[in-house]
Amino acid sequence: MSQTKTPRRTQAERTRASREKIIHSAMESFAQKGFRGAKMADIAQAAGLTGPGLLHHFPSKTHLLMEVLKERDRIHKEQTDETLQKNNNDILEVAAELVEQNQATPGIIQLFNLLVAESISPEHPAHGYFTKRYHNGREAWVQIIAQGQAQGDIRSDISADDLGVLLLAMMDGLQVQWLMEPEKIEMARIFRVFVNLLKNRR
Repeated sequence: MSQTKTPRRTQAERTRASREKIIHSAMESFAQKGFRGAKMADIAQAAGLTGPGLLHHFPSKTHLLMEVLKERDRIHKEQTDETLQKNNNDILEVAAELVEQNQATPGIIQLFNLLVAESISPEHPAHGYFTKRYHNGREAWVQIIAQGQAQGDIRSDISADDLGVLLLAMMDGLQVQWLMEPEKIEMARIFRVFVNLLKNRR
């Protein structure tokens, strides 16, 4: 009886698979040890590669860090787009559901918060990335909140600029407290309490 041969992967497919393994291993290592504490040798071993094999794909830890951040942004965008479509662009409901989804990925949330804290230093390779990310995120939320205020859905006794800052501060501050004491801090529930405070009471 002849055996069905498994199709051999192309070089491009093997390269893509190796890069995905490296990025996944790096996400876990950065989440546990931060950027500075993570070792390229450990990441290579976790990905089933040698040190030179890893460097063939990513010539430095900084290059790898930026790819990890891109992957996190890709995951976040997918979640946001799906949630927007499901909730008919109700942005406050979208924000609340994203926080609920974050509870299911503590490793990624830990990674984000560790890197944010480290990148406060201007010398950190992700400093510019996170500075720009917060600026752009804040501007986007301000525009969305202003639109909600114009439609009468969001309270207007506080400026959209201030509410944008408060919303990001609540999201990130809750994440830190939840990571510290997940058994005590009900992140999703508390964030919904905050979201309800933003709604216009008609």
